[in-house]
Amino acid sequence: MTGAISLRNSTQTMVDVRRITSELANIQAQIASGSKARDLQGFGGASSRILNAQSMMAASDSRSSVLNQLQARFGVQGAALGQVSESAGLLAQSIRDALSSNDGRGISMELDLTFASVVSAMNETWNGQPLFSGERQNVRPIKFTSLVELQGLSAPEDMFDESERHQTIELSAGEPAVLSAKASELSQGLFNLLRSLKNLVDSNGGTIGQPISAIDRATLQSLADQLDVESNKFTTEEGRAGQLQTRFEQEQIRLTARSNLLTKEIGDQADADVAELTIQLNQLLVQYEAAAKTFSDLSNLSLLNYLR
Repeated sequence: MTGAISLRNSTQTMVDVRRITSELANIQAQIASGSKARDLQGFGGASSRILNAQSMMAASDSRSSVLNQLQARFGVQGAALGQVSESAGLLAQSIRDALSSNDGRGISMELDLTFASVVSAMNETWNGQPLFSGERQNVRPIKFTSLVELQGLSAPEDMFDESERHQTIELSAGEPAVLSAKASELSQGLFNLLRSLKNLVDSNGGTIGQPISAIDRATLQSLADQLDVESNKFTTEEGRAGQLQTRFEQEQIRLTARSNLLTKEIGDQADADVAELTIQLNQLLVQYEAAAKTFSDLSNLSLLNYLR
């Protein structure tokens, strides 16, 4: 009977040793990897929560990355709009200076400089994408390349190459934001004024001379006033772009906070608690030593040892 009990105790002790060895290996693996399990299946019921959190975090990070890249776009966009506003304002001032000195000989050169500046700004790109073409890609919106060519155009479809729809991005679900107005919406009025001024210059033989006639003075004063209006339009659009950039910055901060929260949630579910595991490891080592000693003692039991 004593032999049967010893055998049963020995077998149970062996089972305990194997169990403790398995638990030790599992804890050591968690400490080494920093994860509670080697794969999602090992997380059991928490696997679906981890998957959902990982999916939401990936979406937030991707969206935050896009918004971060758009900050550079708005820098280029703001500079382009500011360039047009400044150019139109300088042309208006040049006309007023000419009227003040009663000498229009410099207007033609200022007109050429303004035209080149406006066309360059309206054709500005960011990462190869025209800023003011709407959704259309790889095609710059201003079709004409000279004032002479502009004089023969009047219909928007002949002047601009752009899509019907604006380029947009969703700040949140169902909330699209227009990244920029199209070139036709921004510059149609300004180009009409440049065309009118070019026609006036040509009607004077290519140069508005000295002195300036009364009729030309009235026309030039009107054009200068209208150029100021167009200049202010671009300043307003530049301000709108700045407001949108601020909204993107705020959204990016929100997405970053959301990503951090999801990272913590995933960590709570998946990351191993090294401090707790260390305590468990020490406890198991004590149990292992005790079980191993018991198994060794039981293995040495025999009738000969008993008789001794």
